Amino acid sequence: MLKLLHIENLTVFPKVDLTFGEHLNVIIGENGSGKSHLLKAAYAAIAVSAQRAATAPTDTPKKAFLETALADKLRNVFRPDDLGRLSRRRIGGGHNTCKLFYL
Repeated sequence: MLKLLHIENLTVFPKVDLTFGEHLNVIIGENGSGKSHLLKAAYAAIAVSAQRAATAPTDTPKKAFLETALADKLRNVFRPDDLGRLSRRRIGGGHNTCKLFYL
Protein backbone atom coordinates (compact mmCIF):
# COMPACT_ATOMS: atom_id res chain seq x y z
CA MET A 1 0.00 0.00 0.00
CA LEU A 2 1.26 3.49 -0.88
CA LYS A 3 2.10 5.41 2.31
CA LEU A 4 4.32 8.27 1.12
CA LEU A 5 4.57 9.93 -2.28
CA HIS A 6 7.29 12.47 -3.06
CA ILE A 7 6.89 14.44 -6.29
CA GLU A 8 9.36 16.96 -7.65
CA ASN A 9 9.05 19.00 -10.84
CA LEU A 10 6.18 16.94 -12.22
CA THR A 11 3.52 19.05 -13.99
CA VAL A 12 2.16 21.56 -11.43
CA PHE A 13 4.19 20.23 -8.47
CA PRO A 14 7.48 22.02 -7.75
CA LYS A 15 8.00 19.79 -4.68
CA VAL A 16 5.48 17.97 -2.53
CA ASP A 17 5.54 15.18 0.05
CA LEU A 18 2.21 13.46 0.64
CA THR A 19 1.46 11.02 3.42
CA PHE A 20 -1.61 8.85 2.93
CA GLY A 21 -3.89 7.48 5.63
CA GLU A 22 -4.63 3.79 5.99
CA HIS A 23 -8.30 3.75 4.99
CA LEU A 24 -9.61 6.89 3.31
CA ASN A 25 -7.95 9.90 1.73
CA VAL A 26 -9.83 12.88 0.30
CA ILE A 27 -8.19 15.10 -2.30
CA ILE A 28 -9.76 18.51 -2.88
CA GLY A 29 -8.59 21.64 -4.64
CA GLU A 30 -9.29 24.30 -7.22
CA ASN A 31 -9.55 23.46 -10.91
CA GLY A 32 -6.08 23.08 -12.38
CA SER A 33 -4.41 22.54 -9.01
CA GLY A 34 -3.15 19.04 -9.89
CA LYS A 35 -5.68 16.64 -8.32
CA SER A 36 -5.85 14.40 -11.38
CA HIS A 37 -2.08 14.56 -11.88
CA LEU A 38 -1.57 13.51 -8.27
CA LEU A 39 -3.87 10.51 -8.75
CA LYS A 40 -2.17 9.56 -12.02
CA ALA A 41 1.28 9.75 -10.41
CA ALA A 42 0.12 7.64 -7.45
CA TYR A 43 -1.48 5.10 -9.81
CA ALA A 44 1.72 4.86 -11.87
CA ALA A 45 3.81 4.23 -8.76
CA ILE A 46 1.42 1.58 -7.42
CA ALA A 47 1.08 -0.15 -10.80
CA VAL A 48 4.86 -0.41 -11.31
CA SER A 49 5.31 -1.71 -7.78
CA ALA A 50 2.53 -4.31 -8.18
CA GLN A 51 3.84 -5.43 -11.58
CA ARG A 52 7.34 -5.88 -10.16
CA ALA A 53 6.03 -7.81 -7.14
CA ALA A 54 4.04 -10.13 -9.42
CA THR A 55 6.92 -10.90 -11.78
CA ALA A 56 9.82 -11.16 -9.30
CA PRO A 57 8.53 -11.14 -5.71
CA THR A 58 11.84 -12.08 -4.05
CA ASP A 59 14.30 -10.03 -6.12
CA THR A 60 15.24 -6.51 -5.12
CA PRO A 61 14.44 -4.33 -8.14
CA LYS A 62 17.30 -2.49 -9.80
CA LYS A 63 17.17 1.31 -9.99
CA ALA A 64 17.45 1.25 -13.80
CA PHE A 65 14.45 -1.10 -14.06
CA LEU A 66 12.32 1.05 -11.78
CA GLU A 67 13.25 4.27 -13.59
CA THR A 68 12.41 2.78 -16.98
CA ALA A 69 9.21 1.08 -15.81
CA LEU A 70 7.97 4.21 -14.05
CA ALA A 71 8.82 6.45 -17.03
CA ASP A 72 6.94 4.07 -19.35
CA LYS A 73 3.93 3.96 -17.03
CA LEU A 74 3.86 7.77 -16.68
CA ARG A 75 4.04 8.08 -20.47
CA ASN A 76 1.09 5.69 -20.85
CA VAL A 77 -0.98 7.34 -18.13
CA PHE A 78 -0.38 11.02 -18.98
CA ARG A 79 -0.02 10.57 -22.77
CA PRO A 80 2.31 13.57 -23.33
CA ASP A 81 3.90 14.28 -26.72
CA ASP A 82 7.17 13.40 -24.98
CA LEU A 83 8.16 12.65 -21.40
CA GLY A 84 9.88 16.03 -21.02
CA ARG A 85 6.48 17.72 -21.30
CA LEU A 86 5.62 16.38 -17.82
CA SER A 87 8.45 18.24 -16.11
CA ARG A 88 8.12 21.79 -14.84
CA ARG A 89 9.81 24.41 -16.96
CA ARG A 90 12.86 26.27 -15.64
CA ILE A 91 12.93 30.03 -15.52
CA GLY A 92 14.74 31.05 -18.68
CA GLY A 93 13.74 27.88 -20.57
CA GLY A 94 14.41 24.19 -20.48
CA HIS A 95 13.05 21.51 -18.16
CA ASN A 96 13.84 20.45 -14.62
CA THR A 97 14.44 16.81 -13.73
CA CYS A 98 11.31 15.03 -12.48
CA LYS A 99 11.53 12.92 -9.36
CA LEU A 100 8.93 10.50 -8.04
CA PHE A 101 9.56 8.42 -4.94
CA TYR A 102 7.08 6.19 -3.17
CA LEU A 103 7.05 3.97 -0.12
